[in-house]
Amino acid sequence: MKKTYILLMAAAALILGACHHATHYTDDLPEGEDTGKYPASTGLGFLGNDLAWEEIADVKSEITHLKYTVTGANEVLEEKEFSSPAEASEWMIPLPVGEYDVLVAANMDKANGFELSETVPTKSTLTLPDTYAKLTNASSNPVQAWNGIAHVEVLENKMATVHLELDRLMALFTLKLINVPEGTVIDVSMRNAAHYVTLTQEREAGHWGVPSEEISDDIILGRLDENNAATAINEFKVFPTATGLDKTILMFHIKTNHDLELDYVGEAPIMENGKRYILEMDYEKLSPFMYITSVAINDWTDGWSFAGEVLNPENN
Repeated sequence: MKKTYILLMAAAALILGACHHATHYTDDLPEGEDTGKYPASTGLGFLGNDLAWEEIADVKSEITHLKYTVTGANEVLEEKEFSSPAEASEWMIPLPVGEYDVLVAANMDKANGFELSETVPTKSTLTLPDTYAKLTNASSNPVQAWNGIAHVEVLENKMATVHLELDRLMALFTLKLINVPEGTVIDVSMRNAAHYVTLTQEREAGHWGVPSEEISDDIILGRLDENNAATAINEFKVFPTATGLDKTILMFHIKTNHDLELDYVGEAPIMENGKRYILEMDYEKLSPFMYITSVAINDWTDGWSFAGEVLNPENN
């Protein structure tokens, strides 16, 4: 069974737990809670939430912004933003009895380098408005972001706690280039990343966030030289590869210590939501065109191989 890592927000603690997709119901209704715009005569319940990390490495990550969208029965559409999981854990929303979909987007605010946009909500029951995440600057290397969607039924006079699993949005790319001659400078960029990701589309069972077919501007990953070649680019965060494309393009603009300028290109596999990609290259083996292959290290990490070398991060 896949495991997730539960964030107990009310207790401000992180524990390891097995996945549990079912909604939890209790009779412990909040006393004196304002039923807001929904009259009690319509038949009301309450909705709360808990969050779980999809990947153990995220357990110590910081979340500074959360946006929830709830839509469903009786043409209900509710949106709420919070500055921390602890604050979000106190949100108990009264809703008419019925079925709902809940979207959470974490760290996707302007302060973190993202823009969220959505279509005009329809009145179709159980239809979340299409929600798109974009970067304000494709080369900004923003903080990691997460998203998740869950379905929940609200029962009369019950407190329903919906379980939301947080999937990473951004792919992470690490490049280590060794044996760079003194005085040589290499500018590295990437092509074929998606321009945006649709958070409300399911890319596989239980996982949400489909990259656009439209590609972003070329991503400037950084400049490498002999002073930082050992740890040249470390976990640079980019959108996954655009839908419909079958490769990631890496571009190397080299200015040698003899003032010769060269442009090299590498074709690499696609990049997926939330995965790590690690490539180690030897400057002395670079060529004008390079074919880079992939070897899975674990569920969340791929080693990209050039000249037969694969870096395993567990050996670092």
